[in-house]
Amino acid sequence: MPEAEDKFDRGSTLSVARGLHIFRYVSFQGNGAPVVARVIPPNAGVTLLEMPGRERGVVQRPGDCLVVRAESATEVVVGLRRGSADGSLDATFRLEPIILLEKPAAPEAAPMSFVAHLANRGDVAFAQNAWAGGPDAPAALEGLQIVGEAGATALEMQVLVGSRPPRWSEWVSAGQYAGTRGHGLPLMGVRLRLRPEAVGVEIAAEALFLGALVAAQRGRQVEFVSVSGVDPLVGVKIGLQSMQDVAASRAVTASDAQARDREPRVRVFRASTAR
Repeated sequence: MPEAEDKFDRGSTLSVARGLHIFRYVSFQGNGAPVVARVIPPNAGVTLLEMPGRERGVVQRPGDCLVVRAESATEVVVGLRRGSADGSLDATFRLEPIILLEKPAAPEAAPMSFVAHLANRGDVAFAQNAWAGGPDAPAALEGLQIVGEAGATALEMQVLVGSRPPRWSEWVSAGQYAGTRGHGLPLMGVRLRLRPEAVGVEIAAEALFLGALVAAQRGRQVEFVSVSGVDPLVGVKIGLQSMQDVAASRAVTASDAQARDREPRVRVFRASTAR
């Protein structure tokens, strides 16, 4: 990383894909001493290999280059400093890939399932992305449980019990029951959240309250509450989805796709001549 006293006259941010790249000092179009550039990695996931005799991340003159190794897709900042007090910033640099690597596959999460206590039906098991109750078989939910050992899943849950007044349960994880059995107290709401260590996934859930339409939410934390405050929860569907799947499911217009296809794999930028 640059020293605290490093001062730059201009900066540019470049996207870097996972893999190996060469950052080249192509040309200097100004007069006087050439502008000096320093590549500043954002974190430990980027490694730089400089030419012998050069400071870390520095290219001093046209013809200089360094290798950038990125563990994952990220960004680097290129700081530009004039070679002299009245020098120009008119220079061209190029970031070109040597080899690009696909993003490593995320480890598959263990299958997750649930148990719902339904009024007049008792405990009913249901899998990810399947309804307990729901539009086809609505039934008041009185409790929920994530199946598994405590701490074994990325998901935590909290339910709003329809007591008088309604009250939220404590947050529970796998293996812990939230709600009631045998008391006739339906749930008026449910909250779901991911544990802090869960990365690369998000919650995709749907809920149905009596007399309402199906509501859907996504994110690291979601909440469903009866709008009226008295209508019971009569259906819930819970799942986790990887961010890769989320991105793939988003519609992309043909024009956007064509524009990306036309983008060159070699990134070139030219420093502004403005001071």
